[in-house]
Amino acid sequence: MAFATETMAYAVKTVLDTWLKSSTTQGSALPDSQKQFVSSGTVLPLSGFEIVEADHLKFTLGMDAQGKQMFFKGRNTWYVYLPAIQILRNGQPISTPKPAPKPEPVYTVQTLLDTWLKISSAQGSTLTTDQKQFVSASKVLPLSSYILVENDHIKLTLGVDGQGRQIQFNGRNTWYVYRAAVRILKDGQPVPLSSGNNTFVPSPTSGKINAKGLRLLKSFEGLRLNAYIDAVGVLTIGYGTTSGVVPGMKITEAQAEDFLKRDLARFENAVKSLVKVPLNEDQFSALVSFTYNVGEGALGGSTLLRLLNQRDFQGAAEQFMRWNKGDQGELPGLTRRRKAERALFLGQDFTVFL
Repeated sequence: MAFATETMAYAVKTVLDTWLKSSTTQGSALPDSQKQFVSSGTVLPLSGFEIVEADHLKFTLGMDAQGKQMFFKGRNTWYVYLPAIQILRNGQPISTPKPAPKPEPVYTVQTLLDTWLKISSAQGSTLTTDQKQFVSASKVLPLSSYILVENDHIKLTLGVDGQGRQIQFNGRNTWYVYRAAVRILKDGQPVPLSSGNNTFVPSPTSGKINAKGLRLLKSFEGLRLNAYIDAVGVLTIGYGTTSGVVPGMKITEAQAEDFLKRDLARFENAVKSLVKVPLNEDQFSALVSFTYNVGEGALGGSTLLRLLNQRDFQGAAEQFMRWNKGDQGELPGLTRRRKAERALFLGQDFTVFL
C-alpha cells in the first residue's frame, strides 16, 4: 500500500454519490454495517492506498483537521469503486492507473507431422474432402479447448488469431487429430498429456463480459438516470435495468453502475449455465449482451442456443438476426445491435454498427 509523507498530503475526493465498502463486493449486496454512503464532492484524508482488483481503490483513512484518526462504523480501511473518485496529492488530482491484469495462459497446438484434422476419430482415408483438413508439419494453431478422446485422438476447438478472428476450416472450428501427430503447448511450452492433465476448457475472462462486450452493451442500452418506458413497453432505468424500477425513480451514475454489475452477474451466470460448449471471450461476451437484452428464458428456448450446443457456431451466429423485432415489427436499433453482437461473436469488427 502506498503511504502519504509529511511533505505530501493525500486525499480521496468522490465525484459521484457512492459507497465506501468493506470489500470489492457490489454495494447493494453488503449489509449496512459493511458500507458507508458518501455524497459527491466529499474529500477524505488518506494514510495509505493501493489499486486492487475489480477497478477498486483500497485505502486507509488519515487524520482530520483536528489530528484525530478518521473512522466510519469503527473501520478506517475501506474499498471504493475507482470511477467514483479522484485521488488528490496536495489538493491536485493525480492519475490512478489500473493494475495490470494477470495474463491468461495461451494454449496452442503444434503439428509434428503432416496430418489431417478430421470431423471424427475415424481414419482420414475413409473421410471425404469436406470432412478433413490437411495441415503440414510445424503448423501452430490457437486453441480454445482440447480433450483426449477415444482411439488415441485429441478433440480440439480452435481459438482466435492475433487479430481476434475465429480460426475455422470448412466453416468448422472443432476437429479431431491423431494424438501422436501433434503436441499441445501452454505459453509455448509442451503440456504432458496424461490422466489428470488431459483437458483444457477455459473459463472466458473468468466468466465475465469483456471490455468489447461491455462497450457494445453500454452503447446500445445508453445511460438514463430517470425511469422511462423502453421500445417494447418495459419500465427501465440506468443501463437498461428493469428489475425493481418504479415510475418517477431517479438514480445516480454510481447507482447505475451498481445496477449494471448486479444485472450482468445474472446474465453471465445464465450463459455459463445454458451453453455446453467451450467459448472464447468474444463469443461469451456477445451472448451476455444478447441475453441482457432478450432475457435468459429467450436464450434458453432459442434455436441459436440449440445450434451452438451442437457446435454449429456459424449457424448460431446467423440466428442473432432473428431477434430484431418489437411489437410493431423490425426495430432499426435492434437490427444494428444484433449485427454488432453477431460480429463480436465471429471475432469481426463490431464497432462499425455502434
